[in-house]
Amino acid sequence: MTLKIFVLIKQVPSYQNLEIDKSKGTIIREGVDNIINPDDLYALELGINLKERFNGFVTVMTMGPPQAEFALRESLAMGADNAILISDKRFANSDTLQTTLILKEAFRFIKEFDIIICGCQTSDSSTGQVPFQLSQALDIPLITDIFTMDIENKVIKCNRNFGHESQKIEVELPVLLRILTHFNNPRFNSLSGIREAFEKKIEIFDFNTFGCPEYIDGTNNSPTRVVKIEKVNLERKNRIIKGSLNAKIEKIIHIMKEHGINGKYQHNIKTKVVNYKRTR
Repeated sequence: MTLKIFVLIKQVPSYQNLEIDKSKGTIIREGVDNIINPDDLYALELGINLKERFNGFVTVMTMGPPQAEFALRESLAMGADNAILISDKRFANSDTLQTTLILKEAFRFIKEFDIIICGCQTSDSSTGQVPFQLSQALDIPLITDIFTMDIENKVIKCNRNFGHESQKIEVELPVLLRILTHFNNPRFNSLSGIREAFEKKIEIFDFNTFGCPEYIDGTNNSPTRVVKIEKVNLERKNRIIKGSLNAKIEKIIHIMKEHGINGKYQHNIKTKVVNYKRTR
């Protein structure tokens, strides 16, 4: 079998170029340097790795303005086989709900998929909501925080972190995976990969591709509204504590009690000075 693997990425402004249009409450994406969302690189690396291990075909997909094509080209250079750009003026200013509904229409149009992979969150909004919403919209399982995985007979077997526990999960495909930052080491683009990436055709999905219902309208139907943007300067209150080491410890414990920081462990706090020698 050939695994049909889809990796969702997003083009975002680089940290040094992040600016907000205060009149609209939206991020300025045109005329600035853009990059692949850092978390998505780990998702893309997993997709390419699964392709190499299990005879897969990787399609990278993004929703955004026309210039998001460059993020797709970079993904093709890394080793993706196909690229889809979902772009239409009606999709502009979509919040996470509208983004999910549009992606749902895209996968309905595609019809066949085995694994959908995405990163934890995007650097331009940091909500991390789309993977959970898309899992619900497509009615497929979502597995998060995995650290090992294997696939056998259309069944994915993996281990995931769950708080202080480790869980073993087995579930039939299709499935959606949300990958942790630093789950792996994203590869570098080769010169041959870059050359081949610019020779490939990128598929364009727009409003008419889906025959979308009227509720797919990012600008007018997104329930999220930015009503105010302001810069917040966080100021820390500094306090200098003088005296002997024991006196300083007692003072810090007193301050913690004042602010309720020590909580239920208050009765276990003891002061003790330990002398030690540094060894090499």
